[in-house]
Amino acid sequence: MGERTLAVVGASGDVGSGIVRAAVASGWQVAAVARTASKLDALREEHGESVRPVAGSIADDATGAELAATLGAVDAIVVSVSAGFPLRPILDWPMDELNDLIAANVGAHLVAARHLLPLVRDGGDYLGIGGGMADLVIPRFVPISIAQSAQRQFYRGLVREAGKAPRVRIRELLVSAMVNGPSSRTLAQPEWITEDEIGAHVASLLAEPRGDQPGQPVLTLVSPRAAG
Repeated sequence: MGERTLAVVGASGDVGSGIVRAAVASGWQVAAVARTASKLDALREEHGESVRPVAGSIADDATGAELAATLGAVDAIVVSVSAGFPLRPILDWPMDELNDLIAANVGAHLVAARHLLPLVRDGGDYLGIGGGMADLVIPRFVPISIAQSAQRQFYRGLVREAGKAPRVRIRELLVSAMVNGPSSRTLAQPEWITEDEIGAHVASLLAEPRGDQPGQPVLTLVSPRAAG
């Protein structure tokens, strides 16, 4: 078997950095996609020749098409992108700002699937990373709950439209926990899940043998230290 190639979109983020680390440890050659050159340089410094830094974005169709042309064919893709948002009651959100938040989350995954999914070789994997707010409503966090719920339905729709014998295994991993990553380390609580725990789980999903059925399109990961 030749060298396996994995593209991680959002590779420098709290979740993406753990996925890159676990993938390299599992023997993948990783195309690490991020928008910031200095963060890509840091990934290359940490992982050496196992990582190919790729500057790119999935903000819109133009950037998605450009990224696809740069990446080329791969064996698997993981998309780990999300947009920040201000905390305020849902009725205080202007409609255009809510639409922008949804576009920055669901829209980015749509752009990625449209332009990057065709790059995955037959029998490969396409995995989106989602958030646990899809199942949880907290005051002032309602807009992100809306966006993450819509993202989950987007992945279910992708699987349904791919049919009973999909060329690529498509799934979403819903991380139902607060993430203890590089940007949140000083605030993290003991029960939060770490980026390396998420990365290890993603690596195990990519290593699963492909069955005859597509299985569950949405998988859930919780922290091993979560109470209850």
